[in-house]
Amino acid sequence: MVDLTRESFVASCLYFSHVNTHQEETALNWKQTFVDVKRQYEYCYKRLMDATTISQLESKLWIVDELIKLDIRPKRVALIGGWFANFIVQLLIDKLDVEFVHNFEIDEDARNISYKYNKRYKELGKYQCSIKDVMIKTVEGDYDIVINTSCEHMFPMTGFYEQSPKIDAVYVLQSTDDEQYVDHINCVGSPEELAEQAHIIDILYSGTKVLNNGMNRFMVIGYPA
Repeated sequence: MVDLTRESFVASCLYFSHVNTHQEETALNWKQTFVDVKRQYEYCYKRLMDATTISQLESKLWIVDELIKLDIRPKRVALIGGWFANFIVQLLIDKLDVEFVHNFEIDEDARNISYKYNKRYKELGKYQCSIKDVMIKTVEGDYDIVINTSCEHMFPMTGFYEQSPKIDAVYVLQSTDDEQYVDHINCVGSPEELAEQAHIIDILYSGTKVLNNGMNRFMVIGYPA
């Protein structure tokens, strides 16, 4: 028996209202993920619930909505620090016809769990998760968009540019000013500060959203210097 928090149950239901394809298969994969994590990765279960919230879903839907408005429909996505990638992968594939999402993580448990959530897309060759610290190692491959929804958890994106200067892509960055968490090591005070820190000079979108949990979320979409 798996006990979801009320928040995670509601977030999951809302998520499936936005998924247009393969709902039954995805729902079964999600159910099995919750069961497997409870049995095999019990120490990760609270983190899984933290990743499955209304606020987490809101921030991922925000990305998709703004990319649609900008008529940006990428084919190959580099996802930086995508964690369990439970919401973002299918939303990108389903809503934007993305062909491949490559999640770069430093947490092997997150990688293994992300493969459970995204079993269908892993088997189809549309999702991959690699263990790599992209701030100190080069990212190889061609990507037309780089998404980092976790900028507050890592060093500024300039480190990524220095390691992977050949990547010519539009960047989607999210961060926050919420400093209450010990792993929020790089908060910013506004989308303008996020853009400045990440050297985004050709700004296609800049905005703030107050999430369901009260957190200010900042997002910038554009091209770096």
